[in-house]
Amino acid sequence: MYIDSQETFAEGQSVAAAAGDIVSTNVIDTGAAADVGIGEPMFVYSTLVAALAGTGSVQVVLQHASDNATFTDVASGPAVTVANGKIGTRLAAFALPRGLKRYLRVAFRVAGGTTSGGTASAYLVKDVQAQQYLKSGISPV
Repeated sequence: MYIDSQETFAEGQSVAAAAGDIVSTNVIDTGAAADVGIGEPMFVYSTLVAALAGTGSVQVVLQHASDNATFTDVASGPAVTVANGKIGTRLAAFALPRGLKRYLRVAFRVAGGTTSGGTASAYLVKDVQAQQYLKSGISPV
């Protein structure tokens, strides 16, 4: 998986907050007026750089806007609880949907409590790291 600085939503951004959205440091301007999801598949990929602390959960939500001001939700990853939010935990790995507007960002959505620690990174990538490690002698299904 290659990571490009021009397709970085957030790099080691704090996700410590009360319930609500923490918007990514960067907004990606695709330069296209509409339908940026068409073409070769691209993915939103996000991992925890530092473990979550506190209570509740964090979810990565892709948002888009035509004016770089009025963002709406279009896709999301699963909610990861503080108990499961260890270093390296994948927060999101989903394909861009079709019909996206020009500006893209992610929001780290804190719900069900207050996170008092944790940092995350999020990127727009061409492929997703999905390697699985299994016990010796066990084959994937």
